Order: sequence, then structure tokens, then C-alpha cells
Amino acid sequence: MKLQKLSEKLYAEVLPQIEEITTVQHSLEKFRDGLAIVQKALVQLKVEHSKTGFADEAEEIYFFKKGKPRIYALLIFITELYAIENSMPLLGKDKQICHLESQLQFINRFFRQNEFIYQYYRLGATDLDDRYFTRNGGGQLVGFAEVPDVDPSFSTVADYLFSKFIAYEKLQESIKQEIVMQKGGEEGMHKNAFKDIKWTGEAVNMVELVYGVYETGQVNGGKISLSELMEFFSHAFQVNISGYFKRFADIKRRKSMSKTRYLDEMQQLVSKRIEDSDAWIPEDQRSRYGF
Repeated sequence: MKLQKLSEKLYAEVLPQIEEITTVQHSLEKFRDGLAIVQKALVQLKVEHSKTGFADEAEEIYFFKKGKPRIYALLIFITELYAIENSMPLLGKDKQICHLESQLQFINRFFRQNEFIYQYYRLGATDLDDRYFTRNGGGQLVGFAEVPDVDPSFSTVADYLFSKFIAYEKLQESIKQEIVMQKGGEEGMHKNAFKDIKWTGEAVNMVELVYGVYETGQVNGGKISLSELMEFFSHAFQVNISGYFKRFADIKRRKSMSKTRYLDEMQQLVSKRIEDSDAWIPEDQRSRYGF
């Protein structure tokens, strides 16, 4: 499963870099930097693929359905975002909103044109995976409005479209947020109500926490990848935890302290709060507080 792990590692490293870059608007230099970052990751994947190949069909399907598309989607995203920003009217809020809304219409048309495979993507279907995400799965299939010429040794009939679905959904959300900001009002205020909530502790503590959540299967019934969970926490708390594999290796190498130092500290402090609560809540009132 070497390619699967490499794709997850590269995605976790590249994503925060791209998110940081895309906050700088109308910057050709930043746009070029973003392309270089993603292209470098894709080259690493391709080189490793040529060396090792896939362990089995399951790994091949994962790679072309999720591993590669998530990274390639970032390249599509920054390219499309730059094009939208570069063509944005300089003056007139109404004109800018109209421009953004036209981009949403374009994205919606693309989804409709590829409705069959888009629904397959949205539903998380798997019954056609061996045809869509293996290189010997077949040629042109019903339901595909767009299939570009691609390297047959490093692509399948559907991995490019899945990349575009991921990129366009991310782009769609970005455009909607920008429209809300342009229009202002109560909805805009609500969306930004938590923008100042940030993780101010050590990044390694966040990594330790996410591993704990992942290993105990507390999210989506345990049916979520480690990289997805890292991405969620990173975005929610505005903290860079890229390179979490290396950070976890540092945790494993701890010698003079508990390897799960942060989780242990949490356990101790929660226990203390429980004990302190027991100390002052009157005995006849404890049932009201769930004790």
C-alpha cells in the first residue's frame, strides 16, 4: 500500500500550502508557486508509481478514485480560481457579484453535463469502480461528457472527472462565500462568526488529538481517512499540521515523558474538573447535574 500512503502524505503536505497561497488575490507569482507545488507532488506520485506499481486492484482503485484526484484537484482549483479573479470587474459590486454568479452557473452546467458520473461520485458508489478506476477497465463509457486525452499508464477513464468534481465543489464553496461577503448582511456575519477561533497550542498536540479521534472511530462511524480528519481539524482551527506523519514519528520517539503527553494532560484536567465539581455540588443537588 505504498502508493496509497504516499498520496495521503503528499496531500496532507500540499493542501495547507495551497490554502495559504490562495488567500493572496491577483498574485501571478503565488499562482505559479501553487502550480509548482502541486506539479511536484504529482511527479513524485508518477515516479513512485513507475517504480513500485500497485500491490493489488484495491490499491489501484483507491489511487485513481481518491489518492491522485485529490491532489490533481488542487491544480485545477488554483488554475480556475486565478482565472476567475483575473477576470473580475475592477469596479462595481453588482458587476462583481454578477461575474461570480455566472461562474456558479458554469459549474452547475458542468455537473449537469456529467450527471451520471457526478451522482456516482456524490453517492460514494462502488459497483463500477473496477471499470472506472483501473487502467484496464475499458474505454469510453456511457455518462461521460468529457474525457480528455491522458497518459493511459497513469490515468483511468474517470479519475480526471473525479478531480474536476472535487475542484469544482471546492471552487463553488469559495465563490459562494465571496458572494456572501460582497453582499454582507446577517448571513455574511454569521458565516464569519467563528473566524477568530484558532488553535494556539503546539501543532504536535493537535496531531496527537486527531490521532486519538481517528483511532477511536468517533467521526463518521470510523469511516473517514486520517488525512481527511487532519484536513478538517486543520481548517476548522486554522492550524498547519502538514507533515503529520513526521510529527507522529516525533511523538513515538519520546523517551523522558509519556508518549501521549497531551492526551494524558487532558485526561488529568478533565478528571480534576469532575473531582472539583463533586467537591462543591451539594449531595442532594447532584442528580440535577447528571452526577
